[in-house]
Amino acid sequence: MILPTKYVPASDSVLGRAADLLPLRYSNSTVSELWYSYRGANLEVSFDSFTEALTLLFLIGVVSIDAGVLKWQV
Repeated sequence: MILPTKYVPASDSVLGRAADLLPLRYSNSTVSELWYSYRGANLEVSFDSFTEALTLLFLIGVVSIDAGVLKWQV
């Protein structure tokens, strides 16, 4: 689910996981480095849900990729 509902808590929604990625941003990080940082904090999260959250951030213009490096607009 993209948004939290009565049955899906915010931490399990794509929007909630995208919000969890924001504190982990730092300059010159790659997708792999962000994944390892995120995975270290959330062991139960799959790579698919991580990519969904990162895709959401990309679609709304929060992050872009330049030569394999994530560029944050926030």
